[in-house]
Amino acid sequence: MPNLSIIPARAVGDPALDASHVRVLCAVGLHTDSTGGNVWTSVGTLARESGVSESTVHRALATLEEHGYLRIIPRVGRTNLYEVILQRPEGVSSVTPGGVTGDRGGVSWVTPKRPQRTTPKNDYTEQEAQVIDAVWKNYPKRPEPHPFLAARKAIVAVLRGGVTGAALIRATQRYAQHCVLNKTEPQYVKSIPRFFADDFWKVYDVAMGHGRTREEWARSGQDVLEFDRLLGGGE
Repeated sequence: MPNLSIIPARAVGDPALDASHVRVLCAVGLHTDSTGGNVWTSVGTLARESGVSESTVHRALATLEEHGYLRIIPRVGRTNLYEVILQRPEGVSSVTPGGVTGDRGGVSWVTPKRPQRTTPKNDYTEQEAQVIDAVWKNYPKRPEPHPFLAARKAIVAVLRGGVTGAALIRATQRYAQHCVLNKTEPQYVKSIPRFFADDFWKVYDVAMGHGRTREEWARSGQDVLEFDRLLGGGE
């Protein structure tokens, strides 16, 4: 188990949270990167590490999200992704003269009301979520996990630029084929954010035979006519 748990200090004195909420937040914080993100630990693991039941974990996660301590990114058929929100939300505190708080400091934490959403809960649509999940499922693995939040941002940016989800999924599958065919070492697999943000996906959004593009086929010295026959007459 890690030596440190990364959570916002404000959670400790927030009267909106009880002990179980803080323990679950600490359990999530055991698995974050340095910015509080990239947590995909199961509810069972969080329950074991925080010493509470899984049902308590579910309730605590909902409360922590409601009060601005967690961002939860659902992933269809897979463990949710969690991000600990380290920076204080807007409108977080007020000072009362004389003070009636437990630390006698006169400070009481006020949880801001959540604004009405004009966009989907996680700022992307269900259709975009399905594309993200399909890309994540088909993309070649690396020794270090792909950064999910950066990957999601890059994929959604391409989708909102007018590219179809089918094109991105197809490019991902073809890149995976390419890595298998060329025996690409996992450490040399491009990260998902780079693959989409730097437009590498466009290279693979073309017809391929045995995991290779027509250009790669020709460069290897093989007959491009055979490539065309393989794909039924051309690119």
